[in-house]
Amino acid sequence: MKKEILTLGVLFAIQAVCCQAQGLGDWIVSANIGIEAHDKRLFDYARPERETLLRTQPEFWGTYHFGVKARRKVLRSRRFSSFLGLGLGYEKATFIRPFDHKFFLEPGEFDTDFLKLLNRYKKVLTPLSLLAFYELGDHWFISGELASSFLVFRSIDHTERSRAVFPYSEGTFELDDIQLRLGVNYRLGKLIIGLHSRVANFQKIDRAIFNRIVKDPRTDQTWEWDNPLRFDLTVGYTW
Repeated sequence: MKKEILTLGVLFAIQAVCCQAQGLGDWIVSANIGIEAHDKRLFDYARPERETLLRTQPEFWGTYHFGVKARRKVLRSRRFSSFLGLGLGYEKATFIRPFDHKFFLEPGEFDTDFLKLLNRYKKVLTPLSLLAFYELGDHWFISGELASSFLVFRSIDHTERSRAVFPYSEGTFELDDIQLRLGVNYRLGKLIIGLHSRVANFQKIDRAIFNRIVKDPRTDQTWEWDNPLRFDLTVGYTW
């Protein structure tokens, strides 16, 4: 008798999860983990050193992302709904690359002219996003997200030939990128699981790693279009 009661209880619990009213709630809180292809552009950095760096770091992937976001519904029309939200993101790039350490020094501060090698470049960002869903059926949604991220903190953990000024970190507040992402999402009760891919990325050129010292041909630019492959797995809760 106990087994029958337990079986009925499990069946009712599954039905309660899977057979709730369709559509999304007014709020969505989500977390994402992402992986991105390394930005290995070195431009005209001295060829022997350039080839050595690329050869010793053959990995295609190696820039990692983690973030949390809270969103509020702002529009609902039949199968279409959109949410506006704010979040906090973390990025870690592990590709070792040359950078101009003098970018971080005060005028007149003594140091050598040699480039240092940057490793474990971390950023903390605050993304503002508009996320739209279109219902394909009872549980499937496609989504599009337009997001702009503000850089609030960055740090360099390690450099070769480092001096007392490194490791380096700084707080700031500046617009860092504008991105467009597309995704496929599955709703199970109040949970939403999605796989998203970035399809466009307009970003501010990071002068810490792209500058005249490494013979960057874009020294007259502030922004650029660049979109290394990036995929994010998201898990959200809606109510």
